[in-house]
Amino acid sequence: MARKKEIASPVSAEDQSRLQSLLAQVPDLAKQLRSSQSQQEAEAALAPITSAPMNVQLAFMRELAQGSPGPAIREQSPESQALQTLSSAGGPRWSAQDAADLLLALYQYSPEKECRKEARRSLIRLEGARIYPQWQPPREQPAAFQSRPPRFWKGLVSETRERGEVQLFLCWEEGYNYDEARLIALGLDFWQQGVRDCIVERASKRRIEARLSELMSRQEEVRFSECTLTEGRRLLEEALTVSRWRGQELPESYRYHLPLIRQLVLEAPEAEAGQDRGLTFIQPALDPEELVLTFIGAWSLGDFGLAYDLLTPQSPLREGLSREEWVERRRAWANEAHPARLTVSFVTESEQPQSGLWLPGSTLSSRGPRKLVEIGWSLELSETPLSGTLPEMAMGTAVNKETGRHWFWTSYTLLRQDEAWRIHSMSDEGARAQGLPIPELQQRIKEHDDRVREISMQQREALLKSISLLDRPDPQVLLEEITRRLTQALHYEDALMVRLPLDQQIVENAYNHAAALRNGERGMVYLERLAQRFPGRRADALRELAMTEDSLATLFEQQGLKERSRRFDELAEQHMQESLALRPTALGYALLAQMKLQHTAAPLPPPEALQEAEQLLAQARALNPNRAEETIIEAALGTIASARGNQPQALQHYERAAALSPDYPGIWLALSHTQRALGRKAEARESLRRALRYNPADLQAYSELVDLAVEERQFGEAHAVLEEGLKQLPQSAHLRALLAMVLAEQGDLRQAQRFLEEAEQIDQRLPSVQAAREILNERRKQR
Repeated sequence: MARKKEIASPVSAEDQSRLQSLLAQVPDLAKQLRSSQSQQEAEAALAPITSAPMNVQLAFMRELAQGSPGPAIREQSPESQALQTLSSAGGPRWSAQDAADLLLALYQYSPEKECRKEARRSLIRLEGARIYPQWQPPREQPAAFQSRPPRFWKGLVSETRERGEVQLFLCWEEGYNYDEARLIALGLDFWQQGVRDCIVERASKRRIEARLSELMSRQEEVRFSECTLTEGRRLLEEALTVSRWRGQELPESYRYHLPLIRQLVLEAPEAEAGQDRGLTFIQPALDPEELVLTFIGAWSLGDFGLAYDLLTPQSPLREGLSREEWVERRRAWANEAHPARLTVSFVTESEQPQSGLWLPGSTLSSRGPRKLVEIGWSLELSETPLSGTLPEMAMGTAVNKETGRHWFWTSYTLLRQDEAWRIHSMSDEGARAQGLPIPELQQRIKEHDDRVREISMQQREALLKSISLLDRPDPQVLLEEITRRLTQALHYEDALMVRLPLDQQIVENAYNHAAALRNGERGMVYLERLAQRFPGRRADALRELAMTEDSLATLFEQQGLKERSRRFDELAEQHMQESLALRPTALGYALLAQMKLQHTAAPLPPPEALQEAEQLLAQARALNPNRAEETIIEAALGTIASARGNQPQALQHYERAAALSPDYPGIWLALSHTQRALGRKAEARESLRRALRYNPADLQAYSELVDLAVEERQFGEAHAVLEEGLKQLPQSAHLRALLAMVLAEQGDLRQAQRFLEEAEQIDQRLPSVQAAREILNERRKQR
């Protein structure tokens, strides 16, 4: 990007002479700078440079960087090239360290903003060659002639601590009449990085005020609170402990300004720092559910300081510890437990019955507003004895040994304090269920199942009677209730399994509940139990376990967990082979063949995998498969033929599979691909329409229908397909991007821009969205 402002003046012999003179003085200037004991002495050492014309100063700094060993420097202006003659005269006559120290001093003390910016750029060039300044700005010592030292002016903090981050702005008044100011802006991340970024600026107070307004305006819908220097320092020090704990390197900009930050913030005299009022800078309007979600999220992500601040001062969960002690214990736990990948299945709030109980050790009465919030959640953890030392650590009623995921059910009592909700106590509902009598556990499971069936029946009746959407219960609310009830039923079933370990039906029911929630990871727990404890169920349980693991492998692949995905591929094949060894079935052989084809595709399965899958399918066919099993066999044979390049044979297999089971997932898409490869586009289009008949929300089918239409320049048809798709998938950024492309091809750039902006709001990183932006920009250039 071009510079906004060029400093240029006539290149005269006098300028060249002055530049040469300055360059010859570099070693002496650097020596004088290093011996300086105050800012005034450092500025005096720099006076020969800072008193030179602007273009001479800029050329001098560029030459300091260019004359040192390092990467190539960007193209210079003609004026700078004329001034910079030293390199052609035999190379630099100073050390790289001299150059780095002088550039740092100029960045710190130059009165000209353009010179400070150029010094910064030159330092970056040196850093590319691993050359760093060693000189540090001297810390000012009180002296009789320094009657106007910097004084803290004001501080601002974003009320976003509940997000695990804050923006911190600290300002000082400077100058003889205190008409200048210095701003230190820090981005603090308490989840991972610690200190994320750092900006230091010095200008007039008016300019710093404008800069503050600009920085705050970037934080949409965020409130800022005033803070004292002590409070700002406390936040910074906490962020620094996060950086050290996480092993994160501090950002370059922070390291660069560290001497100044030490002087003004970390080592500022207590008398000048102001009072710490104990403010947490948490957004005060969090409702009870949000607050509990924030507590569990912060705790699982390692932001234990935030978790502590969300507790009441009298909370037994604080254990009477100071904030630092509480945080340190939990970091020690996290170092061993490695908590990761929190998921929440439900959270629900209810009014807490009022009580006249007095809370020990405080004058706080529980007669005030109270709330009870229940939450079902899970977290991946490694087993560690330290888990038993944390009062907020619940008992996992189910554990997936492969992923380490534990499932919890907890409730929290919240009190209203200082116009904000805070957690006072916690109850481990999962552990409490373990102590309930067997009949009560069975009764509670039945109540949940009955209510789920009632909701399902009501929904079906509403559809059959065509009841208006306005008169139906909110489907989202009903879905949340079903999820909560099924999750709680699972915890009760976990308790029943402990009391009745040989009751197979309890495990079967738990697996069915997990399957209804589409929770494959938890379903694995119950399938493994069936396979291990009930020999008559082992073969079928292992086959279902293999299918579940295969689905999870795909999910982990999408999440970027490559190693885990490969591990689950291996487990799926292993368990399917174990199942077949116990009881050979057509379904088992067919599914194992499918796994062989899917797990080795890169992008096509190798010949040996195709041959092995073909043999497995032959074994499946020899066992008299039923219609569903025959469908799987034909579809897999089609995949093998297609991989070998025999598209006519692949077409025959896919057509047989579609005839056997028209609703078989993916069969019409596979058929359309083959028909298109054979040039039968009309049939391919019809297959895609059939795919949408069985799955109206099939994003890939819409995309390929549009592709076919655009290929034949039928933009009207493409437009109609996309409008139909958006009715089924109203939040699809991909379909909006495709519609923007089609509209651009039709010449309607205004409408194209509207749909593209909507797509970018949903997911601007999507490749199709980025491609649509490029096409739209290109069409605008052509006008």
